Amino acid sequence: MKSTRIALAALVVASSGLAACNSNVKQSASSSTTAVSVADTTRSTDVSTTAPSPAAETTLPNHALWDQVAFPEGVGPDGTHTAPVPETGVLPDGVYWTIYNGGGQQTPDSTVMQAFFGAECESQAAASGDECLNGIFVPTAPARNITDLPFHDNVYITVSDVTTQLSYWITPAELVAIRSGGTSAGAPSSFDFTPLAWFMTVKDGQITKFEQVWTP
Repeated sequence: MKSTRIALAALVVASSGLAACNSNVKQSASSSTTAVSVADTTRSTDVSTTAPSPAAETTLPNHALWDQVAFPEGVGPDGTHTAPVPETGVLPDGVYWTIYNGGGQQTPDSTVMQAFFGAECESQAAASGDECLNGIFVPTAPARNITDLPFHDNVYITVSDVTTQLSYWITPAELVAIRSGGTSAGAPSSFDFTPLAWFMTVKDGQITKFEQVWTP
């Protein structure tokens, strides 16, 4: 079935004057609203991207709330896709393309999909009769809603400021708060929560990393 494009930046009033991302790793996504309830839109910016590293540590560095951190890293020009999503059962260790829907503080409600980058973006999109936009293609299926996968006690969570394209470290409690419209005093004045996609790293049945990805 032909997939349509996801507007991962559906709540963003995009500015044509956005500065180039301070990392060469940029992503955008396309998918059908049957997979996630985000309105469709059209993008014209060509963005190169790579799949993130599947490696994940269960002991992660500590940060202060709203510390600026690095943009989610890729695996270089050979990165081709995030982990495939099994139709049933426990998610295997790996990095998944994810939409955050809310949920509990320790058990987020997420829609998990697979994203393809680079040459695989082109081939997978063509096979579906669709387009590889901005270097990333997200099919409508398989996609699963996951509500019982917990955050690791020392989970590494980041959010992206769409105005500055910078990434910041936050806690699970802050993630719930900002999605509901509030932030702590430490948040950048320019920050406004936007439902962009996330790289979700799973290891041993827990989420060890949950990194929001800036996309145009």
